[in-house]
Amino acid sequence: MRRSRRKSSVAAVEARDSIGNFSTRFSSPSFVKRVEKLSYDQRDAIKSVGFGNLLLIPNHTLSKNLLVELMEKWSCDKRAFVLARGEISMTLIDVALVLGLRVIGKPVLLQQDEPFSDLEEHYGAVPGKRKITVASMESRLDSLGGVADDDFIRSFLLFTFGTFLFPNTTGTIDTRYLSFLSNLDYVHQYAWGSAVLEDLIMWLSRRKEKSMQYVGGCLLFLQMWFYEHIDMARPSLQNDSLTFPRACRWGNSRPHPRLWVIAEFENLRDDQIIWELQPTMIELEADIIKEIFPARMDDCQEIGSQSGTNDFLETLPMDPDVEAKIDCDVDTIDRVQRSEMFNTLKPCLSLDKVDSLTKADYLSHREVCKEHLESPSTSYDSPGKSSACTEDDLMLKNQILKEKIVELEKEMSELMKENNQLKCQLLSSPSLEKENDDLKKEVADLRRENQILSLSSDHLVARLEKLLLDEETDGTEET
Repeated sequence: MRRSRRKSSVAAVEARDSIGNFSTRFSSPSFVKRVEKLSYDQRDAIKSVGFGNLLLIPNHTLSKNLLVELMEKWSCDKRAFVLARGEISMTLIDVALVLGLRVIGKPVLLQQDEPFSDLEEHYGAVPGKRKITVASMESRLDSLGGVADDDFIRSFLLFTFGTFLFPNTTGTIDTRYLSFLSNLDYVHQYAWGSAVLEDLIMWLSRRKEKSMQYVGGCLLFLQMWFYEHIDMARPSLQNDSLTFPRACRWGNSRPHPRLWVIAEFENLRDDQIIWELQPTMIELEADIIKEIFPARMDDCQEIGSQSGTNDFLETLPMDPDVEAKIDCDVDTIDRVQRSEMFNTLKPCLSLDKVDSLTKADYLSHREVCKEHLESPSTSYDSPGKSSACTEDDLMLKNQILKEKIVELEKEMSELMKENNQLKCQLLSSPSLEKENDDLKKEVADLRRENQILSLSSDHLVARLEKLLLDEETDGTEET
């Protein structure tokens, strides 16, 4: 029996290997090395166009065995990963929290009929081949040195697109992205995070449908998304204060055997999954998160204005033993303690809530874990089964729907304006035709008058010639 199981497991791996292994042009090391060469002025220039958070992300090694199995769970129709415990999707809030990119704003869409621009020609593209190589952008950045002008910003962003955010299978960059970089004052207004998500979904679907060897897209986001949502093969948390974007808080992953990864996916439990990420109080201070959760931010500010956290904690009775274990900073727990708490309180405590714990939270979670240990029947429920989380989910979905309604109303008003303009043009077309006819008549009248004047002038000339001839004749007769 053991031999047969062993053979079946090996056969399953070999079957996966035939379609499971992949290659990619995504290169976290290339991007991080380029970032390390930037001057302070160049960093400020990149921050000014909305990509500053990417400069904080350290180098990460891709865990290919993990990513391969995750890609196998992808459903093209559902646009989600189908796991043993349910379906889970990648969302815009995931992109904003993990990469720190804006997800609300003008769409980034590459149009097939986009006119070829002088800017594309300036960066080496031609009308028939609107592609430039990543290597050419790397050489261009080297030649610029420490200059932080518009040329540097465009060159660095194109390099970032080709290596980190939108890598493809050929090591080239689509120069149609330059249409969004022509006026650098508006670059930060685009929803680049949303474009990254759609590009990754496209590559996941293409790989699943066509069994492609090469995979494009931002694979670092995919791996960090997995660590945030699923407690499996997670690396250690970094013991520092930098927690946003969330790609900064994870250490480098260590390789895991293929068989181990397959078994872990098959035995995945509900308490290993965080179905929906929730931003911490620190993350809610970021502008790109505020615009996703405007209502929640208003509630937090209202609570903060009524009573401060420190005032509340000062009146909270504390057990001396507990107080000795908590950091003297009453606002947040030290990063090392949070990492230890996460390992101790799991599965009672969700990872996305560790960063915002206060003393009161710490005590409440200790009570929850105590109840959990005393009664095994009251196990950790997934967010889909928790009433509190369901209420939060409904509130969040309601807020997102409200925002979509507002956007649709704006679009409707713009369409109505365009419709009115078209109506005015249609109504004014008969009057334009009448004016054209009147102008034609005036031209015809002028032509007739010109002909009459021409005839009259000819007649006058003839009469003058006759008079002159008569005078000459009379003068001859007199002589």
